[in-house]
Amino acid sequence: MNYRFERFRREQLIEDLTFRAGQEPGSPVPDFDLPTVTGGRIRKADFIGQRPVLFTFASLTDPMTASADAVLTRLHRDLGEEVAFVTVYVREAHPGEHIPQPSTFEEKMRNARVLRARDGIAWTVAVDDLDGEFHRALGGNSNAAHLMDPNGRVAFRTLWSNDERVLRPALEAIAGGRSHHPYQRERRVVPMALGLARVEDVVRAAGPAALDDLRREAPMAYAVAEVAWIWRTLTPLGRLTALAAGAAAMAGLYAGVRWALRPERKARA
Repeated sequence: MNYRFERFRREQLIEDLTFRAGQEPGSPVPDFDLPTVTGGRIRKADFIGQRPVLFTFASLTDPMTASADAVLTRLHRDLGEEVAFVTVYVREAHPGEHIPQPSTFEEKMRNARVLRARDGIAWTVAVDDLDGEFHRALGGNSNAAHLMDPNGRVAFRTLWSNDERVLRPALEAIAGGRSHHPYQRERRVVPMALGLARVEDVVRAAGPAALDDLRREAPMAYAVAEVAWIWRTLTPLGRLTALAAGAAAMAGLYAGVRWALRPERKARA
């Protein structure tokens, strides 16, 4: 699949559900020299022998990126002194009319600056080149997180940057200097559920075509995202009413089944 695709395809979702060929845990992180949104640069040599680095991949049109904001903010608050945080801006996950796939590096840099402001990112935001050399070298998953140890090797990786349950223990272990074997996690259900709750606002902002692509290419994901959006828009009273209605419907179904199975009805049958 073309790295800088103009339209989202279901193949991209399938590819994001597992790690592909890339730098497996224990392998050296590829050398990098990336510009930042503030005009500086970050290089692999800057961190060797200093402190570990958490790399997360992101884009404006990726709902998983938006769902990771609170998680990464908490982790940075708690562990930002011991671990360097770097968000790397990559290709658009759901390009549309309003936010197309960048055709120039300047457009990509502009999108990265918008992301930094939108999400209030307090740590370094770097920008990969147009063809995603660094991103592809680490597997190319849209929202993966990779932890580099002070020796420049991959200590840990996970498919989603919003997965605090697996990210926090990995960061605490390396920040505490505890020995460990390089490893990875591929949890999907909970991280994807969190991301689906942000589909409506993030993908809609990319443009109608982006939503149409998602509806066509991943109808089940789109349907779940719509339900999640409706739930988010309900007031506390509305949520209580919806839960009560659901409970009443389930109770009615259960009562109907019990009534249909009463012994006297069976006997008459």
